[in-house]
Amino acid sequence: MTHPTHPDCLVPWRELARLPEHELARHDIAAVNLSVAVELPGWEEMDPEGCLRTLDGWAEYTRAYTDRSFHRFHNNPGGYDRSEGYFRAPCLITALQKHLGVRYDPAKIPADARFEPADSFVYGAIQKAGGTCASLPVVYAAVGRRLGYPIRLAATQGRTGGHLFARWDGCGERFNIEATAPGLSCPTDDDYREGRYDLPPEVERWGCYLRSKSPREELAYFLAQRAHAWYEAGSHRGSVDGFAWAAGLVPDNVTLRDTLIEHMNRWTRWTKAETPAAFPAVEIGPPARRLYPDALPLDLERGILGLMAVDSLLRDAELVPVWERMRRGAWPGRGPGRVTVDYRPDGSSDVNLQLGA
Repeated sequence: MTHPTHPDCLVPWRELARLPEHELARHDIAAVNLSVAVELPGWEEMDPEGCLRTLDGWAEYTRAYTDRSFHRFHNNPGGYDRSEGYFRAPCLITALQKHLGVRYDPAKIPADARFEPADSFVYGAIQKAGGTCASLPVVYAAVGRRLGYPIRLAATQGRTGGHLFARWDGCGERFNIEATAPGLSCPTDDDYREGRYDLPPEVERWGCYLRSKSPREELAYFLAQRAHAWYEAGSHRGSVDGFAWAAGLVPDNVTLRDTLIEHMNRWTRWTKAETPAAFPAVEIGPPARRLYPDALPLDLERGILGLMAVDSLLRDAELVPVWERMRRGAWPGRGPGRVTVDYRPDGSSDVNLQLGA
């Protein structure tokens, strides 16, 4: 299945990112997640309408299964700490895992497994052999919210990578839902502070780890996954763009901002290695409005705009022969002049370039 344009059933993620928090909260978490996956490598195989229909069906099945099982809670409420949440959460996981086949993709269990974008977004968990800790909690949250459950996402960082999990957080109850492996466990927050997830308190604070994510923080997490996918695909532009949006959406997340700067530095090193000695001076005109959220420091946005401009010039098919001749010292003229780049609100640009005679 191919999508020559943005799927009609999904709101473009840049539009979602500019919504006030209360309006973003009205959007289905799975639809938000799928929107962020659009245009990533391999996205053509994604069937967003089918994924959303599947989640609707899974929610109805889980509702019916829970209703059929509710006599167990009435007969023994003490066995569930007299908590409907502690009863409904296992029903949710049992229905999805045992009855509907939701599982961790066994091919992604080995430590050296190669991850694709589909492994970070819900369409992989629905359409393919299974999901991962990046996608399965989103499935649980998407189905749970369809049932009216107050399920949110939370994350932490381990020695070998990040970890996402679901959390029942509302209606007077709060407990973690760990269901990446078969079955359900409910580790405490302190359990996530031990072993491979043992983080210094300041790192936990800088990364906003172990706190229930708001809708904007959920979107930022998905955008960070998008950025990682673009980086793995070799796109500095894509990785920096994703991290810039993520950092701008959650300005108190120091780790996201530092990761953005790290990827900007990588992009800078690439442009410097590719830029001929007599490369033109690039002047960035002011965009009609901020391209990124206002919370992103303006100096970072201006730096990103400059990198985008230089990257575009270096990759321009008509100019590549010029840069190659300049690198060889074979350019006969006085060298290129100044380049002016004016950005439009959508991130596209007008470039005015004058080369020497």
